[in-house]
Amino acid sequence: MHCWTQCVHTPTRHHNILDLVFCHDVTPLSLQVSKELESSDHKMVLCALPFDFRHSSIHKIQKTRQYRNYKNVDWNLLHTLLSCSDWENFFLSSSLTDALDIFYQINNSCLDTIAPIKLSNIIKSNDLYIPLHYRKKPRRLQKSYHKSNDFSALMEITMTFNQVKEVHRLKAINEELSAMHSSSKVQNLVRLFNKRLKPSRNSDTPCILRNGLMITNHNIITNLFSDFFANRGIPQDDNEVDIINSATNHMESVTFTYDNICKSINSLRTSSSYGVDGIASIYFKLGGPNLPLILLKLFDLSLTTGSYPNRWKTSYICPRYKSGDRTNLHNYRPINITPVISRIMEKIVCDQMSDYLLSEKLIFNSRHGFLKTAFCMTCHFEFFNLVFTKRSLGHLVLVLYLDISKAFDMVNHKLLVGKLSSYGIRNPLLAWLNSFLSNRHQIVKINSTLSKPEPVTSGVIQGSVLGPLLFIAYINDICKCFSMGRPFLYADDLKIVYSFPPQEFAHTFSGVTTELNKVAVWCSKWKLDLNASKCGWICFGEKRLNFDLSINGSKLSRLQSVVDLGLRY
Repeated sequence: MHCWTQCVHTPTRHHNILDLVFCHDVTPLSLQVSKELESSDHKMVLCALPFDFRHSSIHKIQKTRQYRNYKNVDWNLLHTLLSCSDWENFFLSSSLTDALDIFYQINNSCLDTIAPIKLSNIIKSNDLYIPLHYRKKPRRLQKSYHKSNDFSALMEITMTFNQVKEVHRLKAINEELSAMHSSSKVQNLVRLFNKRLKPSRNSDTPCILRNGLMITNHNIITNLFSDFFANRGIPQDDNEVDIINSATNHMESVTFTYDNICKSINSLRTSSSYGVDGIASIYFKLGGPNLPLILLKLFDLSLTTGSYPNRWKTSYICPRYKSGDRTNLHNYRPINITPVISRIMEKIVCDQMSDYLLSEKLIFNSRHGFLKTAFCMTCHFEFFNLVFTKRSLGHLVLVLYLDISKAFDMVNHKLLVGKLSSYGIRNPLLAWLNSFLSNRHQIVKINSTLSKPEPVTSGVIQGSVLGPLLFIAYINDICKCFSMGRPFLYADDLKIVYSFPPQEFAHTFSGVTTELNKVAVWCSKWKLDLNASKCGWICFGEKRLNFDLSINGSKLSRLQSVVDLGLRY
C-alpha cells in the first residue's frame, strides 16, 4: 500500500498478526517473532534494519552556522569607513573584474570591522523559548521546591512562565504590526501566516534514505541534493530554430541612476541572510548614501561591457520540503539564494524590460503573473467572468488544463536568447542577458555545510528577479496556438476555455483537437514536454458529455473537480 511493505508474517497474539512492521525502500536484515512479554499476551517482534556506520553517526550531530550579528552594529561607523576608504582605483577602472575585486576587498574589510563572522550552534525546538533573563529564576525556584516542598515556589514558577507567555504574545503582536505597516504588507503577512501555520515545514533535513541506507551526514546529504537538482535540467543542443522577428522597435540598454538604485535597494526586505558573496540586504539598506554611487559605477560597467560578473553566477540552493516522506529527495524543491547585489541590478533591468515588452504589446493579454498589471486575482476575475457570461447564454464551457513538465528548469538558454532578440532586445543588453544565463553554478547549502558546485545548463534561475520575466518571454507565444479557445497563462499553469452551443459540439471538438496538435508541435520546437498525467479537462454545463482528447498520443483525463490557483471548483 503506497509503496509500504508489511514484513511480519508470523502470528504475534494467539493466531493473529496484530503487531506490524512497515518498511519503505528498505529491506530488514532480520525479523523474528520471539516469546511473549511478561506483562502482555503479545509476542515481541525483533527487527534489524541496515544502517551505514561509515556515512552516519549514531550520536547527535552538533549543527553549527556562520553568521554576522547586525543587531548592535554602529552604522555611522560603516558610513565613515566607506567614506574614508580609497575608491580612486575603483572609479578609474575600466575592467569589471578589477572593479569588483576592489569593491569586495573594501566592503569585506568594513564588514569584518562592524560585524565580524561568528559561529553558533543551531538549536531547533518546538518548546517555548525562555528569554535569558527569565532562565535562572525557574531553576532556582525548582531547587528550592525540591528542598522544602514549599508550594509557593511552584506558584512563582507558574507566574514566571505566564510572564514568558506574555512576552511571546507581545512579540507576536509587534510582528503583526510590523508586517501591517511595511511597504510589502501582503507578502509579509503571508510569510508570517505560513511561519505560524507550519512551523516545521521548512526545517532542515535530518536524514535521507538512499539505496536502503539512512544517511545523516550533512556533507553526503548536500551532495545528494546537488546531484538530484543538477539532473532536473537538460544539456544545451546546437539545433537551429527559425525565430520570427515580432518587434518593430528595439531596446539595447538600461538606464541606471542614483535614484532608481536607491529605489531598488529600498524594495529589498531587510534581512541578514546572504548569497555566495556574503553581503546581506541589511548592509545595502543601512549602508548610507555612498553605496548607491558605488553600485552605479559597477552596474554601468557591467552593462556597457555586456558582461555579468562571474562572482554573481553562483547561487546557494536550500532544499525546501514540500510534502510526503521527508527522507525522499523527490519531496524537496530547490530555493535559490542569489547575491543581494545582483538582485538590486536585476530589479532595475527587469522593470525597464517589462515596461518595454508591455508598451510594445509583445506580451499577450492572456499572460498573468510576474507582471505589474496582471496577477493571480486578474486571472481569476477574467476566467470567472468569461465562464459566467457564456453559461448565461446557455453555452457549454470546456476548460483544458495543460501542465508543462519542469517548465522553469527546461528553458533552453540559446533559444531564449533568440526569442529575446526577436522581441527587439539588442546589444549590449542582449549580450549581458546571455552572460547572465551562461556558465552558472549552484551549491546546495544546509546550515553551514556546502556541496560541490554543479553547473546549471538550462532553465531560468528560480529565486532571481529576472528569472520570471525571462520565463514569460520564453513561453509567451504558446498563446498563438489558440484561435478558437481563449488561453489563461499563469506562470507555467495553462488553461484554455472553449465555449459553444450544445449543437456545435462536433465543430468545437475538431477545433480543440487541432489546437492541441499545435501545442504539441510548439513544445517540440521549444524543447519542452507536457506532463500528460497532470493534464485534463472539465466541462461546465453538461456532466454527461464524454469524449476522448489526447496530445502526443496520451489521453487527457476528465476531471470531476480541479484546484486552480488555490481555488477548487
